[in-house]
Amino acid sequence: MLDLATLFDCLLGVVVSGESASIYRFQAFEFDVRAAELRKNGVRLKLQDQSSQVLLKLLERPGEVVSREELRSTLWPDNTFVDFETGLNTVIKRLRETLGDSADNPTFIETVPRRGYKFIAAVELRPIHDNGLTGTQSRLRRVALLSIGVTAGVVALVLTSLAVWGKRPQPSVVNLVQITNDGRAKIPINSTFTDGVHLYFIEGTPWTSGSRIAQMSVQGGETTSITTSLRNPLAIASISPDRSELLVEAGVAVGADLATGRSDFAAELWVQPLPAGAPHRVGTFFASAGTWTPDGTHLVYANDNGIMIANRDGSDPQQLAKVSGVVRALRFSPDGRRIRFFVIRKWEESSSIWEMDVNGAHLHPLLPDWKESPYQCCGSWSPDGDYYYFQAGRGSTQALWVLLERVSIFQRGAPVPFRLTFGPLRFGGPIPSSDGKKLFVVGEEPRVELFRYDLKARRFDPYLTGFSAGPVDFSPDRKWMAYVSYPDMTLWRSRLDGSDKMQLTFSPVRAYLPRWSPDGSRIVFMDVQFYRPWRIAMVSSSGGPELPLQDGDEGGEVDPTWTPDGESIVFAKSGKNGPVAIYRFDLKTRKVASVPGSDGLFSPRVSPDGRYITALTSSQRQLMVFNTNSNRWSSVMGGEQLGYNEWSRDGKYIYLRENRGGAGEIVRVSMKDHTSEQVLDLKDFPQLQDVFTAWIGLTPDDALLLMRDRSVQELYALDLRFH
Repeated sequence: MLDLATLFDCLLGVVVSGESASIYRFQAFEFDVRAAELRKNGVRLKLQDQSSQVLLKLLERPGEVVSREELRSTLWPDNTFVDFETGLNTVIKRLRETLGDSADNPTFIETVPRRGYKFIAAVELRPIHDNGLTGTQSRLRRVALLSIGVTAGVVALVLTSLAVWGKRPQPSVVNLVQITNDGRAKIPINSTFTDGVHLYFIEGTPWTSGSRIAQMSVQGGETTSITTSLRNPLAIASISPDRSELLVEAGVAVGADLATGRSDFAAELWVQPLPAGAPHRVGTFFASAGTWTPDGTHLVYANDNGIMIANRDGSDPQQLAKVSGVVRALRFSPDGRRIRFFVIRKWEESSSIWEMDVNGAHLHPLLPDWKESPYQCCGSWSPDGDYYYFQAGRGSTQALWVLLERVSIFQRGAPVPFRLTFGPLRFGGPIPSSDGKKLFVVGEEPRVELFRYDLKARRFDPYLTGFSAGPVDFSPDRKWMAYVSYPDMTLWRSRLDGSDKMQLTFSPVRAYLPRWSPDGSRIVFMDVQFYRPWRIAMVSSSGGPELPLQDGDEGGEVDPTWTPDGESIVFAKSGKNGPVAIYRFDLKTRKVASVPGSDGLFSPRVSPDGRYITALTSSQRQLMVFNTNSNRWSSVMGGEQLGYNEWSRDGKYIYLRENRGGAGEIVRVSMKDHTSEQVLDLKDFPQLQDVFTAWIGLTPDDALLLMRDRSVQELYALDLRFH
């Protein structure tokens, strides 16, 4: 007895067999076998005949090694080609150039040394139904049907299914239109929402220059603010089913606790009436995500206790599911049967999309075997539930992807997402329009510019004009500087005017917080690669390989700083099984010793004379100082949220960044009497909502250095075509 899947295969083998009726899809590409045409996003690419033959061989056996001998037989069956090794290499090279692929870091074609080649991207075979069957094919089809005793009703069902599912339309982006142009920050991880007429989104940065709830027409035009008493909202969590209210994350966030792993996303949930009105808080809890149930009678939210369901006012909370990690962007499916969200796991530097039933059952990752990216977030269903759009990748790999939701009963295996967008703009936070024909997204091209703030003249001046860079550190002789280019996070060395540049680190290393050694020969820095714990590394200031501070260490190292004698590096380290603490690494003995009483402290900075070490508590509410003579810690100052402490060159002051009530400012505290004063208000200084751009530093003459936002961050409408 043949099962339905086998029956489908038999019929498909007759109806659409051979090269006459197949299209292979992979990412943004389509290869039409019958026409021998390769298209990218619908645009035909030039592909030579031999490259076409090789591509077809690879696509027919994705994930398998196709031998060089087999490819030779395909290209030169009469053995008349003498130097086929060189010829095959040339064909593969041209094919990779057409696909935009790389032999060193392949996306599509992987070289298997001494054996052949393998197609490594996900491939989807899409049949084309052709009524022009040959006589032989028609006879084979009749024989196949009669031989298995299929009734006319079953045949009709199968053929109907083939017609429906075989012609399943798939979306592609055919046009994009920028619909805002106000230069204000828009955070891709914070989704836009629509009621069909307006778009609602958070504009600005709550912890620096302030933020607001903005609105505009779905057709574009002027952006205006929602009238509300909420100060510096963090994100819009949801829009109510009747489109009359927004659920907004606002208030002072709980704040990260590196010692306990407590979420730094948690905030108050507020209901904001539309088009305007007085907001009210929901419950007394803090949450990292929230949404209304489809009937609007209950609230589903996430916090440290898991995913919860409560009455609309937040009362009577009950746990639906327990999830390890920070839950964001809770979304109900259009049919109301499922909930999807993404989970951030800090220790793994990853984010994945998960799904469960509305009662919390069948909790599972949506794409457990998908190898394209370990960072997935910000998904939304199309209004009809047929498509699920989401964001994947970080940095230069960030893009929008789509997953087809309705799967044929004949299809084997799980559906595979395919990519919708390619650079140079990075798109995030996709929200479909009410008719499903557009995607509203945030498009960004990150860029910063260094600015110097003169404390005496009280004015900003550009520093290193034309460079998108930061942080920066200066050599002891004040002739050279080490800086990190942004957003690629590459470490460079140059003279103070930017001349005589030398690149010191290369991908996949992502450098941050460089520090010159006291003798000027080495630079220590953080390697903040994606998807792995951060580590400290060191490189010669004259170039050479970067070396980890500790061989074989599991990572979790941050904030390196030299002792004035150049013999030790003081740093913070965190781990899964213990609190963050501060350590001293002896470069001669290569031994590590903890600084007494430093549990729960991070961001160490050694004073210029080596007598003190300052550090922040993991709650970022206290600046502490360690006296190396007495081996004791004491509190220097308290604050709402402190970061990036830096010693003045003479050791008299410590400069810090403080976020107070949603506004950023630079303060300094005197080591003599521990008094503090505001140096600079940052509410009008544009900065990216990126932890790597919140850095503050000092020039050799103690002028402040900051990274000003020069990015393109605007809303775009992407027109979709289904084919």
